[in-house]
Formats: sequence, structure tokens, C-alpha cells
Amino acid sequence: MKTQAEIGVGARPETAPGTSSAVWKWALYVVVAIVVILAARHFHIHDALKGALDWIGKLGPWGPAIFIGIYVVAAVLFIPGSVLTLGAGALFGVVLGSVCVSISATLGATAAFLVGRYLARDAIARKIERSEKFSAIDRAVADEGWKIVLLTRLSPVFPFTLLNYAFGLTKGHQ
Repeated sequence: MKTQAEIGVGARPETAPGTSSAVWKWALYVVVAIVVILAARHFHIHDALKGALDWIGKLGPWGPAIFIGIYVVAAVLFIPGSVLTLGAGALFGVVLGSVCVSISATLGATAAFLVGRYLARDAIARKIERSEKFSAIDRAVADEGWKIVLLTRLSPVFPFTLLNYAFGLTKGHQ
């Protein structure tokens, strides 16, 4: 027996009203992403992060707080935190550096998750709603949320910054 989706019942028409505005909106997103990537390369973001770490080292007791703020912003903007993570150890020592990175990574992941969940969810969900792979991940997270999150966090295959947004798009336990 065929499902409603297979026979076309309840399916949306191919050219829905407002589709052209959605195309322009996505084109704008792509252009902004390209500009951000090119700007990061042009302005040597890694060098800027190294400079920021030098500056933070001179701030005394305010250094860890400023470091945490910069790390959170970097996580939300898809900037890899490897330079910051290593820099925390060099600046603050192993123990305080580990504490700062742990707090920073958790706050950054939370911020990116919330952006993915509440600001970008509808736009991205429309684009991936027909993806079988994402649907499988979405079901797995809904069924075994913490296990899937743990396994993907431990896997080097999944980029940390991308996972933050991806988990914001899953249905989970809303």
C-alpha cells in the first residue's frame, strides 16, 4: 500500500507562492557566507586570534573573561577554536586554560545551538526537509539524543562548530 507522500496526497506543488523570495534569501545567505570566508582569509583571522591572545595575556584577571567572550563569538561564527584552545594553555597554564576552554566551548556550543534552533531553523529546515540522511539523524537524536550527541562529539569526522548548528535543527524534545 502506498503512502500519501508516494501518491502525491498532501504534497506541496512544485512552484509554491513566494518561492522566488526564498531563492533570493538563500542567494543572499550564500553571498554573505562567501564574503565572510573571503574576509577571514584576507584579514588573516588566525593571525588576529594570535594577536588577541597576546592582548588577553596582558589583561591580568580580566583575561579569562575576555577569552571566554572571544571564544564564544568564534564558535558562533564557525571559526575553528584550535588556535584559541592551544592559546589558552599557553596563556593561563594547563589547569586554568582547560577550565576556560571548557566553559567557552560549552557556552559557544549553546549559543550556536540556540541560533540554529531559533534564528535559522525555518530557513534551513525547508532546504533539508527531503534529505533522507538528515531525517535519519533527526530520528536518532529524537530516540537516543544524548548518545548520538556524545558519539558525534567524540568523532573527529564531525566538525564541532557545524554540530552546534546541526543539533539546533533536530526535533529532539522540543
